[in-house]
Amino acid sequence: MSDQPNQPEQPEQPKNKPQVQVVVPDDVKYGDYANFLVVSHSAHDFTLDFCQLLPAREDGKVNAEVVSRVRIAPTMVGRVLNALNTNLSNYEERFGQVKALG
Repeated sequence: MSDQPNQPEQPEQPKNKPQVQVVVPDDVKYGDYANFLVVSHSAHDFTLDFCQLLPAREDGKVNAEVVSRVRIAPTMVGRVLNALNTNLSNYEERFGQVKALG
């Protein structure tokens, strides 16, 4: 307990847990645009293929061109889902509900 009045107690930080600093290299700082996602998995990892849907060809087929492939461990999937849900909620609070297309 703190000797200072009205000071909330700070949770104790684990002593051996390093602080992570995210560093974005210049060649990827602008990212890639994706409007389609394909998710697949094996026993060892999940693969997320971020794609751009291209306009339909003359034969009516639509290509989804992969712009980035990200592979993650199964232990990360829950954290990714939680992070997306949290950020979607924050986004919708600020900008309004996202309406799904199609």
